Amino acid sequence: MKPLAAPKPPTVPGPLAALKSVAGPVLAAALALALLTVWTATGRAGSAPKLSISDGRVHVATNADATSAYFTIRNTGDANDELVFVSTPITTDVGFSFHTYTGYAGRMWMTKALPIPANGLLGMTASGANIMLGTPPGLTPGQTVPFTLHFRHSPPIHTTAVVIRPGTWTPSRTS
Repeated sequence: MKPLAAPKPPTVPGPLAALKSVAGPVLAAALALALLTVWTATGRAGSAPKLSISDGRVHVATNADATSAYFTIRNTGDANDELVFVSTPITTDVGFSFHTYTGYAGRMWMTKALPIPANGLLGMTASGANIMLGTPPGLTPGQTVPFTLHFRHSPPIHTTAVVIRPGTWTPSRTS
């Protein structure tokens, strides 16, 4: 029978071995970063949202509690954006809602933001997405109302909306 040999202590890799073990992942990350930088610098990563607003209108309130505002927001950029807040001097009670209809049955729900797709538009309507305005003052047809629309990725846009009677709006030809 052979005598038992003492176990060998584990070998600790030296600094060169440790450097070799991380060199591959570090080089891969550096190459990926360089390629992404070139891709972005040449404009291939897409463009930020580019928003324009038209067809601003506010309905004359048909009850004392609320009315709605509507805009067409066009996004010619390659990135999505969202309308996240609206301010106006006529009320501080502002929110976003969606309406859907099946036959004569309607459903409405509130939401925190309205999506604006890349290379698309958000066309607000009474039977779709809109801006709810609570406790508005007396509005008269033809009056203009200032608004500031705030977005998740784009700077705020100042615009106006004309007050109209419900059912009398005709969209502009540029929408």
